[in-house]
Amino acid sequence: MSLLKQLLISVTVAIAAILIGTLAFSIEAAREYLDGQLQSEGENAASSLALSLSQPANQDPVTRELLMMALFDSGQFKLIRLKSPQGQTLFERTRGGQAREESKPARERVPQWFAAALPLHQATAERAISDGWTQVGQLTLEVDDSYAREALWGSSVRTATLVVGAGLAWALFVVLLLQWFRKVLQREIASQVRAIDGGSGAQPAAPRPDRSFAAELMPVVRAIADTRERVQATSMEQIARIESLELEVNCDPGTQLPNRKYFVNELRRALSGDAGRVAHGYVMLFRQWDLVALNAQMSRASADAWLASVVEHVGQVLKDHAEAGPQLARLNGSDFVVLMPALAGPQAMSLVQQIRQVLLSMRVRLAGGQWCRWSFALTDYSPSSSVTGVLSRLDYGLMRAESSGQAEVEYVAYGDEEVVSNMAGETLWRQMLITALEAQGMLSLAVQPLALNGTERTLMRNEASLTLNAASGETMMGSLFLPVAVRLGLSADFDLRAVALGLSWLEQQADAELVVRISLPSLAQPDFLARLREVLQTAPRLQRLCLELDAHGLVAYPQEVAEFCNAMALAGAGVGLRRLDQQPMALPHLHTLALRYVKLGGDFAEQSWQSPGALHLLQAMLQTAATLGIQVVVTDSVNGETLRMLHAHDVLMPAI
Repeated sequence: MSLLKQLLISVTVAIAAILIGTLAFSIEAAREYLDGQLQSEGENAASSLALSLSQPANQDPVTRELLMMALFDSGQFKLIRLKSPQGQTLFERTRGGQAREESKPARERVPQWFAAALPLHQATAERAISDGWTQVGQLTLEVDDSYAREALWGSSVRTATLVVGAGLAWALFVVLLLQWFRKVLQREIASQVRAIDGGSGAQPAAPRPDRSFAAELMPVVRAIADTRERVQATSMEQIARIESLELEVNCDPGTQLPNRKYFVNELRRALSGDAGRVAHGYVMLFRQWDLVALNAQMSRASADAWLASVVEHVGQVLKDHAEAGPQLARLNGSDFVVLMPALAGPQAMSLVQQIRQVLLSMRVRLAGGQWCRWSFALTDYSPSSSVTGVLSRLDYGLMRAESSGQAEVEYVAYGDEEVVSNMAGETLWRQMLITALEAQGMLSLAVQPLALNGTERTLMRNEASLTLNAASGETMMGSLFLPVAVRLGLSADFDLRAVALGLSWLEQQADAELVVRISLPSLAQPDFLARLREVLQTAPRLQRLCLELDAHGLVAYPQEVAEFCNAMALAGAGVGLRRLDQQPMALPHLHTLALRYVKLGGDFAEQSWQSPGALHLLQAMLQTAATLGIQVVVTDSVNGETLRMLHAHDVLMPAI
């Protein structure tokens, strides 16, 4: 289709839309006006007739009937009815609209489709008739809308005729104008445009100034000639510039890494299986939370140099796995991502651990004395995954990593909505996890001592996390393989093994207290609690063992958590609750559980001063715990004002 035809069609459509819209709005405005007029006429007539019938001189039934008949005979009303207060009809006259329509000439009748498409609202008015202070009846009037419908039909026909006529005249004018303009363009401009890329040998035809319209196009002809010369002179320069811009668009200027746009395209290709790739793999995201503080402390140039050094070391790790094709990119100022498209589960976890160790070894101290913080998130993808879903899971994993306060890798598996799973990866995971459960020495506990300071006491507590010693000699943290164990239905086995290892550790310690985390999906398994009782049945010193649950369990598994707490209380073991600040709905259930302690995040405690609602929630948590005799532990350091408030409630804080 030619450009002129497209222009004609577009202009015709636009004009048609404008005319149709104008027609529709004008008809609708007329209909609304007639509706209002009918309703106003009914209201005024009803008020006048009711006032007349309420006069003492018109209380006689014959007089009333004469007044109502006189109004009805005017032909403007379809119904006049007078009912007594008891509902008895005292007077009623109706007029059918069909007889009136049939009496009209054919040219004045309103088509049924028009009446159905633009109906007029039934104008009804009701007034009370009284004799002094006594109500003697209820007057109802319905206005006959036949005249209004005929007026609306006539107005619509005239308006539509005008609109259609104007549209046809406009279309004819546009057709003639475009035909004339096309001839002029072909004669005066087309040869000039074709000569732009025709080389030095092609000379455009000279314009014909004796044509009135062509004379007006002479500036355009001269501009085309100048453009032809400039295009030929700068074509090579523009090509080089385009190549340079392509590099800049896909590259981060600070670290020379691929940027977010390039990474998203590569991830989209990996998900679709382009270039012979298998559409299964892993994506790791790590964030430097203190980059702003580093820029203020080290100067921006020094911080950029440190980031470049970090990127170089991570790149060296990736070069050792070059056969798998991992790619490192920078999403924004503090976020970096690694795409691992061809690595199975254990191999990907090994690479993730190496990257984590490199990043932690290159941390620098901030002005406050603490180390700068890295947070890590990992997720897998399958052919049914989407770019948005992968990035959303990574963001969620970073939030979990930040809220936990630990520099561990948070693994977020793809959700149930992504039906197609990585069967080969799951097979490798299942084999490795089952081997770890059956073999001796592959599972162990990483115990981290933690000193908690209160206002008048110091409490020593040890927190244990399960680790897996792979056959290759690498150690894998529980945050990497336990989410996979949950997905494969093996979480209960690993939790029971962690408890058994914790009991063995307690036998070798004199007065130590050990905390072992229990995953919530394990509580949902029907035989978990019975198997846990068997493990604890013959174990001594259970009072020094504390099993920790996530506060989300009080919302997701309230009955299972309650049974678990009661069973541990009978066995003599303690139960702790972490992340209570993230689950305020769990607060009403605390009095029903036998808990030893609850954990709150330091960020929540500090931010509560900026929100009255959050401050009341924090105070409610502290007061409830104090009333129930439950220890409160804040997992992170806080500022001075928050610290004084927490010490006033005897809250335990980690020693700095």
